[in-house]
Amino acid sequence: MKKLLLSLFFVIFGTMASAQVQDYPALFNVTDVRPGDILNVRAGPGVNHQIIGTLARNATGVEVIGTTEDRRWGRVSMGEMSGWSSMRYLTRTGPSWDQGLPAPLYCSGTEPFWSYDRQVGGGSWSDFEVQNQPHAERWSGSASGRGPSMFALDLDSGTATMTAFIRRGICSDGMSDRDYGIVAQFLRRSGGQTVLLDGCCSLAR
Repeated sequence: MKKLLLSLFFVIFGTMASAQVQDYPALFNVTDVRPGDILNVRAGPGVNHQIIGTLARNATGVEVIGTTEDRRWGRVSMGEMSGWSSMRYLTRTGPSWDQGLPAPLYCSGTEPFWSYDRQVGGGSWSDFEVQNQPHAERWSGSASGRGPSMFALDLDSGTATMTAFIRRGICSDGMSDRDYGIVAQFLRRSGGQTVLLDGCCSLAR
C-alpha cells in the first residue's frame, strides 16, 4: 500500500510539474458557479476525493500552482493547505510570465523566519531583527537561455543588500500542508554578515 501511495504521489506531481513549468503558478477567479453554491477543494484530483475546503462562488485571486496532465484539475493553494479544484470553474487573470517576474510577490521562509514582499520597483524585508525594511530594486532579470522560469533580483536598503534567486517550481515551507509554486533563495548581507536564506513565494497572500 505504501509503495502504491508513493507511486500515485509521483505520478500526480510529475504530471503537475510538467504543466506548471509552462503556465504556472497563476491567479484565477471562480466563475460559473450557481448562486448559493460554492466550489469545492478536494484532497485529490477527482470528485471521489474528500472535500477539504471551499471557495466562494465569487472568489478572486485564487492561486493555482499546477494542473493535472489533462488540465481538468488544478492544485489550489489557500491558507495553510493545498487541494484540488475543477478548472471548469476557474478563469485565469494573470500573470504573464513572459513579461518577467510578477509583482506583487510574497516570499517567506522559516528557521529563521523571514519575509520579503515585492512590489513594482522594490519591496520590504522583515526578520527577527528588522520589520518592513524598504529595499530598492537595482536590477531584475531572467536567466539567459532559461526562458521565463528563473529570475534574479539585486536589492539595496542602504544598510543591507540582497541578491534573490527565484525560480518556478514546487516548494514547501516545511511547516504547513501548503504547497507553493515558486522557490526562492535570498543572499542577504547586513552588519558585516552574509547569510543564505531558503524559502517559497506566492502570488497571493
